[in-house]
Amino acid sequence: METLPQFRERTERFIFTSLPPAGCMETSGGLRDKVGEDGRMKPFEGNTVIYELPETVRERIARIQERLYAEAKEVLGERIIPESFHITLHDLESGPPSPMLEEAVLRTEQRARLCAEQLAGSQAPIRIRSTVLFNMVNTSMVLGFEPEEEEDCRILMEGYERFQEIIPLSYALTPHVTVAYFRPGIIFPHQIDGLRRAAEWVNKEEPIRAELTGDMLRYRRFRHMNCYF
Repeated sequence: METLPQFRERTERFIFTSLPPAGCMETSGGLRDKVGEDGRMKPFEGNTVIYELPETVRERIARIQERLYAEAKEVLGERIIPESFHITLHDLESGPPSPMLEEAVLRTEQRARLCAEQLAGSQAPIRIRSTVLFNMVNTSMVLGFEPEEEEDCRILMEGYERFQEIIPLSYALTPHVTVAYFRPGIIFPHQIDGLRRAAEWVNKEEPIRAELTGDMLRYRRFRHMNCYF
C-alpha cells in the first residue's frame, strides 16, 4: 500500500503540470462516451463506491466551479450539479448502456454493496485537504485531495484495497472531486489560458479540509455523470 510520501511523490508528478505550457490540447477519446459535442451529458451507466460530501464542502466546490466556467465556459460541458460532487473511493463497472454492462454491474453489486456497508461500519474517520485544481487525463478539471497524515492515508488506502478484491484496477487511488468535464475536441491555447487562470485562482485559496466518515461512504449506481442513485 502507498504511504503518504509515496502518494505525494506520485501525484505531484502530474497535478502541477497537467495543462500544456504551449500548443493545443486534445481531449481524451473516452470523453465522447460521457459528454456530447454539444456539451450535454450522455447516457453512461455503471456502479461505484463514493464518499458523499458535507454541504459546506460542496458549496466551496461550487464556488470553484463558478470561477472555472467564468474563465473557460466554451470548452466545458454541462455543469455538474453540486449534489453530484463526491470523492470516488473505487470505480467498478461503467460504460455506454448495454445488456452486457447491466450484467456486469449486477455481478459486482452484491459484493460491492456488502463491502461498502461493512467498511462504513468499521472505518475510522479520514482527514483530507484539497491540493490543486488540475486537468485529469484530458477528460475533466478536478480538485485534488490528499490525506492529512500518514494514518489517514493508511485507512484510505486500506479501503481502496478492499474493493481491489472485487474489481482490480490498474491505477492507484487519486482522490478528487470532478468540477467540470470538457467538451470533446481540441482546446486551443487561449482557452487553455482560461483554464490556467482558474486553476491559479483556486490554488491560491485556503485548502478545503474535510473528514470522511463511514456514514458518508456509499455504493452507488449512475445513469450519467449528473445522476447517482
